[in-house]
Amino acid sequence: MGMRPGALRRTAAALAASAALLFLTGCQETGQETGTEETEAIANGVDADVGPVQVRSLLVVSTGDSQPGRLLGTLSNTADAPAEVVISDNNEEVAVTVDGGSDYGFDTRPTQLDSISGIPGALVPVKITVGSDSQELQVPVMDGTLEPYRPYLPTGDASPPAETPTPAPSR
Repeated sequence: MGMRPGALRRTAAALAASAALLFLTGCQETGQETGTEETEAIANGVDADVGPVQVRSLLVVSTGDSQPGRLLGTLSNTADAPAEVVISDNNEEVAVTVDGGSDYGFDTRPTQLDSISGIPGALVPVKITVGSDSQELQVPVMDGTLEPYRPYLPTGDASPPAETPTPAPSR
């Protein structure tokens, strides 16, 4: 005996609905549609949590070894009370106060260390201290080779490093 046309349509619709449900469930399971997947920071700096302060995308912009280095990145205080954050390298330290529940962006608050012991492209040790908590980070040193960092060079020089001229091809 054959299926009646109405029953055939209902069976086909049920199969199509089941297939769609399986497809959508698979996307939910992998997080592709929910926005809950893990993401990586796209900045070149380093991240750390020191006491109630979150250090995000910390890096140093400098023209060279033993030259001043400007800090870039953000400090976020998750506590209600202000936090004093001491940032030090092998040569000196600077202190900034981050109000409770707020961010401190080095892009809008120029802060620099007078002498960075590392060339651009290197990692330099920088210690972050908040109260009795501290952590040593290996912080990248950037220069003006990448255009977004040029305005932050501590000398105020927004030009990229000198390039070696390429000889013209001979004929």
